[in-house]
Amino acid sequence: MIDMKQVITGVTMAKACSIKADADSVVVKTVNLRVKFDGATLQGVFDKALSSAVIQWQNGKGRKSFDELKNNQVVEIAFTSPARTVVDPMEAIIASAKASGLTVEQDVMEELKRRKS
Repeated sequence: MIDMKQVITGVTMAKACSIKADADSVVVKTVNLRVKFDGATLQGVFDKALSSAVIQWQNGKGRKSFDELKNNQVVEIAFTSPARTVVDPMEAIIASAKASGLTVEQDVMEELKRRKS
């Protein structure tokens, strides 16, 4: 049996993500996050994974089968890890240019200007 109160040490995971300043922004940046789990418990990590699995089920199969569900019914689902999405830097640059209505060259030059200031 696993001790769910066990504290995690020495575990870091990386994930690339895209980010905008706000919903209306046309500028997109790709950031590589390194998440350190040091100090977290197994229970905390599993709780977070469970939360994501529940939301995924609610928005997918749960909603589709709403009429067949009974109040307080027990539904068993299998946990599946999410597919790892890797953002190709060139694709991110092309997407940024398309979103801003510029050519790739123009978009890169604008980004370089922003970074210099």
